Amino acid sequence: MKALYIKSYGGPEVMQVGELPEPQPRRREVVVAVKASSINPCDWKVRAGEMKFMTGKTFPKTLGSDFAGVVERVGAGVTGVSAGDRVYGVTPVMLRKPGAQAERLAVATNRLRRMPDGMSFDIAAALPIAGLTALNGLRQCGELQGKTVLINGATGGVGHFAVQIAKAHGATVTAVCSDRNAERARSLGADAVIDYRKQDFTLGSIRYDVVFDAHGHLKFGAVARALKDHGILVTTLPNFALIARSVWQKMFGSREIKLGNLRDHPEDYAELERLLAEGLVKPVIDKIAPLAEAVQSYKTFEAGGTVGKLVLRIA
Repeated sequence: MKALYIKSYGGPEVMQVGELPEPQPRRREVVVAVKASSINPCDWKVRAGEMKFMTGKTFPKTLGSDFAGVVERVGAGVTGVSAGDRVYGVTPVMLRKPGAQAERLAVATNRLRRMPDGMSFDIAAALPIAGLTALNGLRQCGELQGKTVLINGATGGVGHFAVQIAKAHGATVTAVCSDRNAERARSLGADAVIDYRKQDFTLGSIRYDVVFDAHGHLKFGAVARALKDHGILVTTLPNFALIARSVWQKMFGSREIKLGNLRDHPEDYAELERLLAEGLVKPVIDKIAPLAEAVQSYKTFEAGGTVGKLVLRIA
């Protein structure tokens, strides 16, 4: 089968599209004929070796976490899933599982979700990591109705979902992005837009109930100036210092830090699908490219400036 894979850690130059052996389903696994997969920051971080203590040293490694496709074969002990089912989900590449940017993927059934009727493979592949991360991060902030929420990195993969989800829950949303993406942010529901190149929101006079850092590089000391008492910083890129600070803040501080990571429980998918069905959330797909153009697509994604998601069509 054709796949995007690496034989060593490194930059874009270590990626190649070529032939790999067909996967075989283990117990409680199925083989999915992958139709589409989107690119996420965790994918190129796996390739770069930034998480090698988790991803290990076994090569070749296929890349890609999000997938959408059709069940082709089922392994022993599989129930509730049949060949021909249209499914989507996340394969945990960071935990040494096969990547989704291949023609076929062996994946555990607890990582699958049946696609709603009428949903395209491109849309389904754009949803899981970014949409579920945004949903979980904002959920931890409690009731958002009437609150002020600032989204940093508002037109990126996670950020553009966070803008829409916060708005759907009744928040007043401020988007931080480049000026060239300001109209896109407003079209997603942002009430106000800040161009990060011209204005540092942490030095302004406005205080927010929630700052959602979809970009993942804000410092808590700076963000605290822009938070109300009992305000919350949600970060999608926690590090040791932020995790330690979050414990201290929870015990002694007047502001909190929440770690906005992926949660993919059935009820999470159900909530995301409800928001889509009601027209309150819609993934923005910046570009759709074939698997043959995967290496260049990764370079484009890593260069920054992608609005929403970048999807690879595998089949």
